Amino acid sequence: MDAALLAPAAGLDAFLAEAAALLPPDALLRGDACAPYLADASSCRGQAAAVLLPSDAAAVSALLRAAVRHRARLVPQGNLSGLVGGAVPDGSGRQVALSLARMRQLRAFDPLNRSAVAEAGMPLSELNRQLEPHNLWLPIDVGSDPAVGGLVGANTGGSRLLRHGDVRRNLLGLEVVLADENGSVLDLTAPLRKNNAGIDLKQLFVGSGGALGVVTAASWDLKRRDASTLTLFAALPGREEALAALDACEQRFGEMLSAFEVMGAPALAVTLRHFPALRHPLADADAGCYALVEIASAMPGLDALLRERAEALLAGLHQRGQVADAAFARPEALWPLRDSLPLALAAEGLPLSFDVGLPRSRLPAFHAAAERWLAAEHPALRLYDFGHFGDGGCHLIALLPREHAASYGPAKLAVLKSGLYRLVAEHGGSFSAEHGVGPLNAAFYRKFADAGAQRLAAGLQRLLDPAAALGRHRYD
Repeated sequence: MDAALLAPAAGLDAFLAEAAALLPPDALLRGDACAPYLADASSCRGQAAAVLLPSDAAAVSALLRAAVRHRARLVPQGNLSGLVGGAVPDGSGRQVALSLARMRQLRAFDPLNRSAVAEAGMPLSELNRQLEPHNLWLPIDVGSDPAVGGLVGANTGGSRLLRHGDVRRNLLGLEVVLADENGSVLDLTAPLRKNNAGIDLKQLFVGSGGALGVVTAASWDLKRRDASTLTLFAALPGREEALAALDACEQRFGEMLSAFEVMGAPALAVTLRHFPALRHPLADADAGCYALVEIASAMPGLDALLRERAEALLAGLHQRGQVADAAFARPEALWPLRDSLPLALAAEGLPLSFDVGLPRSRLPAFHAAAERWLAAEHPALRLYDFGHFGDGGCHLIALLPREHAASYGPAKLAVLKSGLYRLVAEHGGSFSAEHGVGPLNAAFYRKFADAGAQRLAAGLQRLLDPAAALGRHRYD
């Protein structure tokens, strides 16, 4: 990549003058007014020359044309819920935040087709609020509230990926503005489930973190809301037994298995200590880990049948020593045990978080290897885990006691992260299961991603953004 393309834009002032002419007065922010747009959920923070707030795709197109002409650098933003710094300008104060927060309309909704076209700035919660009266939803279930464009940029998964899949599986189409001299607008929003008229270009932009184009709208394949649900909490001797229980649940319930979350016993203990209002469903069980299992269907009237089948399944697993105990409860009594875990660990110490993905069959061996490695190389730290066991996702947290924080500077933290990610790679996994690639993990992308894939990604970025006008992360 030509280093000159990454240098501060010589035409920044000229670009901002043109942007001011293109936008309403309140849609170009400078100085202190930029503050809400300078940090994401990971607390990654930067500086911006300005923040732009276009209201439609035509304005985004005009801004990108100007950015290419003046060699300005724009960083697209959604709801700033990301965890890798990909939507935050760098510290130079020479990049411009392109916030899509004002593009939040539901452009089209077809209940009979079960589809909707939502603009990129619409929060997921708002989209599902508008769909709820129609008994429909976009089943991407995450603890944060990303905007539609952010969902696409990160290829978001969530707790119910096991049943409903990630963004790729639920996406029907996109509207994307390219960083070329014309600010070309690709309208690929047709809500078609079957369309083989050429290359499926929309998938090119999914998971790209805004590096290949600015997503301004997305067309979604909606799902019926669940009418029958069963939630249970199971105590398991260890992760090998969790794997066996997962396989048995899939064999018994098939596609109705909606979620299979596993958390280590130490992690649950920390949660209960910091959230005393939560109740341990199986306080007397001797367990190495716990599984939160959800079985659901859009078909009403199945609750009693689901309970009957689950009881029979659990009895067999208990007889084989694969489940120590189990309890049924309403979702609102069980999910907080899992969802409160990150906050509890943050109260306990300084959490060093790793979002990794592995083949499900290798999760137990990986966890055992990670525990051994951390005990040998970083004995002051304690390893905790929780996550989407059913889809191979693992949220691994190495908890650093505050009294040891001073001894873990940037270099030592980099060694720690590299060591754990090397274990992930050795077990056939990915260093970024859900969060994508950004400044906070770009070094590990270059270290662990396939070299051929890196070259291809760099070539695509040069093709679609030859002037390096777009995005915080460069693949080249």
